[in-house]
Amino acid sequence: MTVPRRWSDFLQRMRGDGRDAERQRWLAILQLNRHLAEAQGRAAVLTILVDDAVRLFGAERGFLIRVVDGGGFRVEVARSFDREPIAQPQRKVSSTILQRVLEQGEGIFSEDAQSDSLTASQSVADLRLRSVLCMPLRAGGQVLGLLYLDHRFQAGAFGERDLPWLMAFADQGAIVLHLHGLLDENREQARRLAEQNRSLQETVAAQARALAEPAVPGRDALRHPFPGLVGDSPALLRALHVLDRVAETELPVLLTGESGTGKELAARALHRGSRRTGQFVAVNVAAIAGELLASELFGHTRGAFTGADRERPGLLRQAAGGTLFLDEVTEMDLELQAKLLRALEQRAVRPVGSDREFAIDARIVAATNRDPRRAIAEGRLREDLYFRLAVVTVHLPPLRERGDDVLAIAASVLAQLAEQRGVAPVALDAAMAQALCANPWPGNVRQLRNELQRVWALADGGPLRPELLTPPSSSVPGAPVDAAGAPPLCLADLERWAIERALERAGGNKAEAARLLGIGRRTLYDKLSSRPDA
Repeated sequence: MTVPRRWSDFLQRMRGDGRDAERQRWLAILQLNRHLAEAQGRAAVLTILVDDAVRLFGAERGFLIRVVDGGGFRVEVARSFDREPIAQPQRKVSSTILQRVLEQGEGIFSEDAQSDSLTASQSVADLRLRSVLCMPLRAGGQVLGLLYLDHRFQAGAFGERDLPWLMAFADQGAIVLHLHGLLDENREQARRLAEQNRSLQETVAAQARALAEPAVPGRDALRHPFPGLVGDSPALLRALHVLDRVAETELPVLLTGESGTGKELAARALHRGSRRTGQFVAVNVAAIAGELLASELFGHTRGAFTGADRERPGLLRQAAGGTLFLDEVTEMDLELQAKLLRALEQRAVRPVGSDREFAIDARIVAATNRDPRRAIAEGRLREDLYFRLAVVTVHLPPLRERGDDVLAIAASVLAQLAEQRGVAPVALDAAMAQALCANPWPGNVRQLRNELQRVWALADGGPLRPELLTPPSSSVPGAPVDAAGAPPLCLADLERWAIERALERAGGNKAEAARLLGIGRRTLYDKLSSRPDA
């Protein structure tokens, strides 16, 4: 075992030595340079370096080892003479040899590690190493890693003359490795700068929107009270001011928003704020089969179909002088949508089984939890009906976008519960208020109301503690949950979940949903009609 010669000595030997082996190694280094220049990426560079070293020096195996923080080592490339990866490479190298090269900062070789000073090393003995050749990879005064070659079955595979050549290999590899490291740093810096730039652009855009949008007037500027829609967040107030301006008009209104955001409450508020003296009539069109929904909306004569034992005027006539609320309008059959459009345009309706038409005078307020434009693109909603219904569109924001409205709604719900039970209202302490605000409330106001009712019952007259709330993480994605986001507590909850999943899988087709559930269509229609309105 010996220390390497200086680089200048090596260059002199190359110039003055005409032996064919020396020329072959010089050509190998030139070829290595070409290979490294053509390699794409760090992994390819290291693999080429190790494969060429194993081939040139006649090693059995080759390893590229990186120095990690804390003085440890990590094998990045481990290749056999057949250019195959080596399994469990971390266990195939001598930690004693690696540590010695790192401490001395220079390469070492051993003609027979079982008979020289390295034989005292436990790792050398365990690995039964014979020939070893190891050289540090230096760049910029820093050791980036180690190039390690060995042969377990042949002594004298390497000699002193191999050290300068391996140094040349290591130096070439270190330079390219260092360049790839700089490129990685540049890419990471560019990524961070791009991320910062995006964040800055978003901040500037948000500030621009805030400056461009006029301040939303408070509730005191409303002409109508809207008592059922609790809160003072800008998102809610923007919707309320639109509702306030159109309440006394005859314009059709389309309410959009997620389930549980209060679309029916908004529809009732529109009716109360209007000049109409007729009644408010609501129907969830998703809960009634197409053939029955036509009769429900337009009416029917006696004997028009099996079970029609008496004449019915239909909801469009029943809402005369008032408001008809069509909830989940995007779930209506397309054929029925065409009939509804005709009735609204002609302001007349022909009951099922009748040859007479009757005038109608109902203001239409529709609602959907779908994006109407997307529903049109998917073929769920007729575009002409959409334009007829959406003369004015009002979006009701989800609860997660309404800030402290959560606490205002909670206080209102608790006050109602206290009044119903004839007890004093329960105030929310700081911990409970924080827990309510931290919940995303995917079910919106309906979920919050139901959760508070559940917590009130569990508290049994005691304080409302945060631990009584249903943990959001307790719900497994895809598993049935009740309206408050909790695991199901009764058969009805499981049944409701199963029906909703079947309808979703069937794309809204109720006959197909009934088939998936293994029940008759009539049974499904009955169960849907018994559900509470959205």
